[in-house]
Amino acid sequence: MKNTVLTTVLFDVDNTLYDAHCGVESAMNSRINEFVSDYLGISRNEVVEKRKQSIPEYGTTLRWLQVCHGLEESSAYMEYVHPKNIDSYLQENPALRKMLEKMPYRLEILTNGPEFHARRVLKALGVNDLFPHLYALEWLGFEGKPYTAAYEKVLAHMGEKASSVLFLDDKEINLEAFSRLGGHGLLVGPDKGSGKFPWIRDILDLEKMLPA
Repeated sequence: MKNTVLTTVLFDVDNTLYDAHCGVESAMNSRINEFVSDYLGISRNEVVEKRKQSIPEYGTTLRWLQVCHGLEESSAYMEYVHPKNIDSYLQENPALRKMLEKMPYRLEILTNGPEFHARRVLKALGVNDLFPHLYALEWLGFEGKPYTAAYEKVLAHMGEKASSVLFLDDKEINLEAFSRLGGHGLLVGPDKGSGKFPWIRDILDLEKMLPA
């Protein structure tokens, strides 16, 4: 990656810009399981298994519910599963802001979450103003990562070639889809994955991975 010519760094939000163990994912998973259990009328254990089976194909539980179970009220789902009290889990991160401000790259967001949730997170971290535009699930027509069309749509809107973009995500399956278009992937979080992609444990380790 040190010899790569980059123009843009594309960031996932959840479990990428903040530590995966802070409690946000746990809260969202609990809320998703509750929603799906009530919607489909099945047990929480069944929900967990069905979600595990559906995510590789559909990317998000919401998309799976839309395609396979006729969910039409996407806004109700998104409001229910994303915690409003995000400040209970996250706090301002001056070191993250300092690192991002120093970067000589275009900074963009690509998230499988709704825009209102992404903005809540960015505001809580103290970096919202550094991302004037972001690509959220609604903008993607609810076909987010790892759908190839999602990446193609984002790249076309940015006017960038995949080869000039570094994409950071906590899920290897999302990086794999981007890399097939010729893009560069960096895995973030406690899981090192298969070793196919370079990996950093914490977002603040990004600086040492970028070209000099």
